[in-house]
Amino acid sequence: MVLVADRDDDDVNGVADALDAPLSATARRDAVALPAALRGASLRVVSGSAQVRVVDAGSALAADRSASSFPALQGLSAGVAAIEARQPGRPPVSVRVEAWAFDFADAAGSIIDAARDHLALSRLPPPRDAASDPEAFRVTITPPEAGRGVPDVTVESLSATGARLDALEHLRLTACEVGGCFASPPLRLVVDEADRGHDLARGRALRAEVGGAVLIRGLGQKQMIRVLGPRRGPLAAVGRLKLTVRPFVVRIGPGGAPAIGGNDAAATAIVQSDLALASALFGQCGLSLGDTSKLSVRVVDPPTSHLLSLGDRAGLPASGGILKMRVDGKPLAVTFAKGTSIDRAARQVSDALTAAGFVVVTSVNARATSAAAASADLSVRRRDGSLATLAMQPDAPLTTDATLSAAIGTLGLSAGLDHFVDDDSPAGTLAERTLIKAFDDHDPRTIELFVVPYFAGFGRIGESFISGESPSMRNVVILDRAGVRARRTSFTAAHELGHVLLGMPGHPDDFGVDTPTQLLDSDAADASAFGPRRITLEQCERALRVSGLLSASPLLSPWPVARLAVRPDSSP
Repeated sequence: MVLVADRDDDDVNGVADALDAPLSATARRDAVALPAALRGASLRVVSGSAQVRVVDAGSALAADRSASSFPALQGLSAGVAAIEARQPGRPPVSVRVEAWAFDFADAAGSIIDAARDHLALSRLPPPRDAASDPEAFRVTITPPEAGRGVPDVTVESLSATGARLDALEHLRLTACEVGGCFASPPLRLVVDEADRGHDLARGRALRAEVGGAVLIRGLGQKQMIRVLGPRRGPLAAVGRLKLTVRPFVVRIGPGGAPAIGGNDAAATAIVQSDLALASALFGQCGLSLGDTSKLSVRVVDPPTSHLLSLGDRAGLPASGGILKMRVDGKPLAVTFAKGTSIDRAARQVSDALTAAGFVVVTSVNARATSAAAASADLSVRRRDGSLATLAMQPDAPLTTDATLSAAIGTLGLSAGLDHFVDDDSPAGTLAERTLIKAFDDHDPRTIELFVVPYFAGFGRIGESFISGESPSMRNVVILDRAGVRARRTSFTAAHELGHVLLGMPGHPDDFGVDTPTQLLDSDAADASAFGPRRITLEQCERALRVSGLLSASPLLSPWPVARLAVRPDSSP
């Protein structure tokens, strides 16, 4: 009989299956059943107890105990063992057992514990020296005895749902310098075909996914190791973390076509695909957006004019005047005394709206660089939660106050979405706030992502609002259809989400060395393996500090890996 040492952890309990007791049904799936003729026999390991054990009904069978109807052998380590089986009235039967060892090793050749450790996606462009990649690994095969030939081995990767992603068949193995084993060249795990098919990586790169696994298949058996975050630094002990994104696609007008795709179904599929790509890239840090094919994408009309902003741009107190407007057609007037602050004026308007039967959500914005004080926004809703409509009185200005500015937010996307500039970048423009505050769930653990037809002006395809810069505009990403279409040349969605996760308003190359292979590079556009797709270990660790469980804005939540259903063979 031929076995493979069962040193992986199929039931994800943190213990190698070969050391586990009792064995769950999942942990027993690499055990090999004894021939039917030996069922019910008294079994004894005559030699090689370090190489094999008899398991029966989920437990190691004690010496000379009769087995049940389904005894099996489980490999422990490479070597040769002998099993003796005795049955009443029959001569003893000897079974020769050859146990092989299928292991994963780092680039230097040190064995990686498949039960307690993991593999990680590469964070580097394809290197000329394969072993220089810190996340490189090798497959090592140790035969039961010296002089054995090299078996035919396949390395296969599974997704986080257990689907087959990729495989390297007929893996090239050469004799190790010491230890009597055979080893593969250094291999690397990558996120897509551009990386896998590069000349410097062809034949030794495998597409993989955080939360999934890598398998060695050969001799009709397999061993598995999980794919998680970086193997060094604080993230090594974290495993996998999940990021929650709430995506919206905005129509160009009420009832019109969505910003992308032409119809709601196509828009949903495009956004899900774009976020799947972002999730794959963040796998370099052990982060995931989950199964993006099941992600709910809302296709929405532009919101009504529900937002009143006080003190926008100038940030000055009142000099005395009257605010007049109509709310769902109902007239409303509020008088401001000289010296009334923006905060006080917002409370006065909120009280008047509440008395008129409306619900008001008041938020204070970050102060614009050129403003004296921060502005305040009032989002007005009906009692059922739907947005009210604000409008000016037909025969009067919105306000007669000469210093306390007032404006009603409107969102006309036919000319593009007005975007922020340096002066108002933390607060956003009135149009941006009108959009975002209409759909904000006020949950600091989620990121709102909006796809709009296009930004006003030229050159802008995506932007983000990070936590810490604004009390009301945070954890938000806006893309236009050009940003979505850029796809693998600029990775716009992943880039903007990276700003939020890292709490980084600028780019590493703004005041430093230009590194066009980094995801957060400000101007790179390249669809090859050397495009802006890499996240450094330091950036991964920063994401954990800024957005992890212990941060002020915990966007990341633990997402333990689950058991995977693995096929017994290597067929697609």
